[in-house]
Amino acid sequence: MASPGRTSKFILSAVLCGVALALSLVDGAISALLPLPGFKLGLANIVSLFALYYLGAPYAVLICIVRSLLAGIFSGNLTMLFFSLVGGLLSILIMYLFLKRLSLIKVSVLGGITHNLAQLMVAALLTATPQVSYYLPVLVLMGTVCGFCMGVLCRLVFSRLQRETVYEIQ
Repeated sequence: MASPGRTSKFILSAVLCGVALALSLVDGAISALLPLPGFKLGLANIVSLFALYYLGAPYAVLICIVRSLLAGIFSGNLTMLFFSLVGGLLSILIMYLFLKRLSLIKVSVLGGITHNLAQLMVAALLTATPQVSYYLPVLVLMGTVCGFCMGVLCRLVFSRLQRETVYEIQ
């Protein structure tokens, strides 16, 4: 039988997965209005960052995988699944590696840049077109700006939470 701590973490991760899915779908709708092809704000990355800090890497990875699968199914765009999954998992890995060394905002910026670079690699592999690398400066800039904004939003979320509530989960 699972301990209350594990049960609480599992329930919170299920809720966070739903929030990440909703944010991902909203992000997709917003990105359809923007003139940059393939660009998303990365709203669901707030959830990944939160999960990474408060639940740990295994839960953040689980949330990323489930969110990516469900977003791909619900949007009807299974190609998006590969972009989302590779970008999300690599960004979680990089954020995890720098979690204890850098500030929350810097970790978020690294995650945003990594997510975009990973998606660029997937695009190059799927299309067999190295010219997609011309988009690299735009994606690095957008990953930096959006990673910064998502880091600030995540810090606001953290500051609003009562620490006792978060510690009860761990």
